[in-house]
Amino acid sequence: MRILTFNLRHDADRWVERFPLVVEALREQDADIIGFQEVAIPIRQAHLIADALHTETGVRPYSVYVQPKWGEHSHEGVAFLTRLPVVEVDAIDLPEGGRVAQRLRVIDQGHALNIVNTHLHHQPEDDEHVRLPQMQAILAWIAAMTDTHPNEPWVIVGDFNAQPHTATIQAAAKTFTSAYRVVHGADPLTFPTPLVKDSASYPRIAIDYVFVDPAALTVASVGLIGTSPSAHDPSLYPSDHFGIAAELSFNETLLRGGGAL
Repeated sequence: MRILTFNLRHDADRWVERFPLVVEALREQDADIIGFQEVAIPIRQAHLIADALHTETGVRPYSVYVQPKWGEHSHEGVAFLTRLPVVEVDAIDLPEGGRVAQRLRVIDQGHALNIVNTHLHHQPEDDEHVRLPQMQAILAWIAAMTDTHPNEPWVIVGDFNAQPHTATIQAAAKTFTSAYRVVHGADPLTFPTPLVKDSASYPRIAIDYVFVDPAALTVASVGLIGTSPSAHDPSLYPSDHFGIAAELSFNETLLRGGGAL
């Protein structure tokens, strides 16, 4: 299955011009599941993209699941697009800043997969006292479901606003593995793209991830998406982040019986 994560930068920074670039980048990937962050709720941004992809490809349309942030931040959120059958949907509020995590339980090849999508807080930039509790809340949420979802693999995608060396990412790394790091030996620099004004003056950092359960899933390939600018404007990119797309498969132990429905 092909799983993708992409921060959309909601409807800021020339969204109308970026929209076709986003659709084209996603069309090329033909992902089974897409996790979006910074989704603009008022314009139904995730639905607009899903509709455009269906129009362009003509294949089975995506189902859309949107989870707004809580409190005063509810005009923005995270969202899933999926072509895989969904059997469970839920979400939790994370500590501080209106942040949330959403979960889908989907079926592929007769096996259940749980996938979590999130966007951790960007502030404070150099201190993990907000992001680390948010990550710990996600990991505790997952751990609490292991009894009711035994032998099922988990994937976590999103914009974590935390670099690989931080306590936030290291907390996830105790259980999960970065798909990009498995293949390439290091995590990719995903922010900022040249869409950000004066981006050359900012250090490029790794803050977007696809985390996988290494005991249950094999990473076949992984790469960046949204890396090409407009043919007419070298400063116009799909987003201020590059996305990540990973091709995953269930490992042989799972296919031989563990976790089958």
